[in-house]
Amino acid sequence: MTYKRPSSTKNTFCIQYWKMKDPTKQKVLRRINKDGVPISTKKYSEVFFYARLEDAMEDCRFLLDNDYDVAVKKCNVNSREKDTFWLSGS
Repeated sequence: MTYKRPSSTKNTFCIQYWKMKDPTKQKVLRRINKDGVPISTKKYSEVFFYARLEDAMEDCRFLLDNDYDVAVKKCNVNSREKDTFWLSGS
């Protein structure tokens, strides 16, 4: 899970997640607590980054096994607003 390794310094990929029962409330992963609760963020400086898609798969599997759906996205810094981001990818 995320809390076992540091965020990538390459600031490339992140995990977007949501409860399977409520896909309208999508969030971006900041970390997964030791008790297994995913914590979200809206700040670019707090996003948990993965250098490669393969690096995100362990955390994706954990979230999928715990009633969340996921999407791995490219996280881009918003140059117009301080500490914000936008996601790209399918």
